[in-house]
Amino acid sequence: MSLPLLLAALLAPSAESPGAFAARLYDSYRDENYSPFRNPRRIFAPPFVAALAEDSRLSRDEVGFIDADPLCQCQDHSGMRAELGKARPLSARQAEVPVRLRFGAEDVRDIRLKLVRTGSGWRVADIVAEDSPSFLRDLRAWNRRKRSELGR
Repeated sequence: MSLPLLLAALLAPSAESPGAFAARLYDSYRDENYSPFRNPRRIFAPPFVAALAEDSRLSRDEVGFIDADPLCQCQDHSGMRAELGKARPLSARQAEVPVRLRFGAEDVRDIRLKLVRTGSGWRVADIVAEDSPSFLRDLRAWNRRKRSELGR
């Protein structure tokens, strides 16, 4: 591989815009078997990945805090249409992308993805939904309660 191509390949993830990351993320849902939990490090920021792993560990193969996909606010994403709004930069390393999730004409859910730029590119740092101003905060609170219940 030539040096320019190698450099382009190495720089590609961080060169992607927040909007392009979100579009690529929701394009993945075209695959009926897609799940962001298969490889969470490609989707979520490290603190989010750590909280997901702790939920899984504390739940011991039972349903924990995560009982649905937080990116589609659903358990089954078939028929979902994601409409992405314009990405809004919050800083050089943070951005927010509004997403309208449609499951038919009547079922519409609005969320906002809070993104952070990592060394590997943009990642979801948090999710804001109508019923939760911070999915990550809620997940961490559940993990604290569960640890307390288990005496850890």
